Amino acid sequence: MLFGLIIALIACALLSVSVGAVEIDPSEAIAVLARRLGLSYGDEPSFRSAAVIWEIRLPRILLGVVAGGALGSTGAALQGLFRNPLADPQLLGIGPGASVGAVLALVVLSDGTSGAIAGGTLGAMATVVFVRRLANDPAPTPTRLVLSGIALGAVLSAWVGFLVFSVGRNAVPPIEFWLLGSLTGATWRVLASTAVISGLAIVALVANARSLDILSLGESEASHVGIDVEQVRTITLFATAVGLGATVGAVGVIGFVGLLVPHLARRLTGPTHKSLIVASALAGAIFVTLADAAARTVASPVEVPVGLLTAAIGGPYFLWLIRRGVQA
Repeated sequence: MLFGLIIALIACALLSVSVGAVEIDPSEAIAVLARRLGLSYGDEPSFRSAAVIWEIRLPRILLGVVAGGALGSTGAALQGLFRNPLADPQLLGIGPGASVGAVLALVVLSDGTSGAIAGGTLGAMATVVFVRRLANDPAPTPTRLVLSGIALGAVLSAWVGFLVFSVGRNAVPPIEFWLLGSLTGATWRVLASTAVISGLAIVALVANARSLDILSLGESEASHVGIDVEQVRTITLFATAVGLGATVGAVGVIGFVGLLVPHLARRLTGPTHKSLIVASALAGAIFVTLADAAARTVASPVEVPVGLLTAAIGGPYFLWLIRRGVQA
């Protein structure tokens, strides 16, 4: 199953690298990538195709893979932590908190997207700490955490808009970037920073997967078999904050991926979190890759924010889950 998801991800990436304002034949795209690896395949690609693929599309596609992987894996982990199929990385206000941190870093540090990634990570972590205190730290219940996160997220989203409009469009990306998500700022440097930080977060979530399996029995039962529930909660929340914060700093908020993808992955893997988190990362990467390809082509030459497309799919799915009687 995981091998099949990897093959599907490679196929989606090859499709995405071929579509856009400049149409490139898939065989020519493969030829460009093969020559970068020192291999020989097909005819010599044109200079224009090589430049478009290597300098623009490939870092963008790979950044979408990293972002989708982080969003999918954190969504699966949070749904396991709260034992709630409607839990989402944006639900605790972590996304808006990361956006505020990223915008502040851009204004104060003026260090481009790398500063935004660092600021987004710190902002997301600070939001987790603040939400836990709002929910009567040190042992908040899942319901109090979710309700506190929803309220705080609404306030932080307003502050994102205030900061963007107050500092000017030349200092930070437009409000649409932070609230709807976009991969337009992808570079190899941004990709490397985001991949390292998000990758560490995913590794932490996978390492904590066994504890999430036991926690699914209930907090009391998990405590009786020796699981430190508070430690599991802390690791999961902060790993989610790190992965999501770096992603938001690089691409803005891309909603509903963490809600939609784990449900689809769970149908393939079952409830065991180790395989579920990995499958959700791969499925999230596929989802964002396809959404970005559609964003570049559906209204060409105008580019649609990726978050609009993920919301257009994820929103109806969310309503369908509620109609089915899935309890929050």
